[in-house]
Amino acid sequence: MDLTIEPLTKIFLDGGFIPVLTAYEYRDYIIMTWARPESNGYTSVGIVCKRDEFGAITKIHRIEGVLFGIKEQAEHHGVELGKLWIDSLTP
Repeated sequence: MDLTIEPLTKIFLDGGFIPVLTAYEYRDYIIMTWARPESNGYTSVGIVCKRDEFGAITKIHRIEGVLFGIKEQAEHHGVELGKLWIDSLTP
């Protein structure tokens, strides 16, 4: 596993200034994340996508994490889940 730290780039999938969905670019993939509300907290969810040569975005993998008490923690965990999954694809 490559232990170098790559900065994430925050992107907006609607192309504008008001985000419809916040996502992050990581190693030529797109990681979308959110905190799914539960009765006792938030579950982290990460979706890994890839953009094709025409600009279309295709979902590749969905990852559900664990329950967090704070929404921001769940969202951050969704990004980390996506990064780990992407890193597991390359030796």
